Amino acid sequence: MNIVGPYNSGVAAGSAGAATANTDYSTKVNGKVTAVYIDYKGTVPPATIDVTITTKGTAPSAPPLTILKATNINTDGWFFPRAQVHLNTSGAAISAVYNDGMPINDSLNILIAEADADNNVDVWLLVE
Repeated sequence: MNIVGPYNSGVAAGSAGAATANTDYSTKVNGKVTAVYIDYKGTVPPATIDVTITTKGTAPSAPPLTILKATNINTDGWFFPRAQVHLNTSGAAISAVYNDGMPINDSLNILIAEADADNNVDVWLLVE
């Protein structure tokens, strides 16, 4: 396993509770994301802050994949994203069955929204 990062969101701009930042990275991450650590920077972010970590989905990569969307969470911590498993080619999801990581081979985008004007986050991925 490897830790990759930190990837910073950039400093949010805008009014209190409505500021945003959106940063793309060009370095590809290849493997299965088993955990994500989010470290909040700047003043204490509002309880409304959202952090979304996605792949960019730029050709020739597959379309964007959301790795984690931490909604209304404003404290540092580890997260363990999982995707629901599908039964067969019909695409029907299996109730309460999830994979053990998020496979990716793409570069990342880090977005924060509903933040305050100096908020930003550092993100690390644990990749298998």
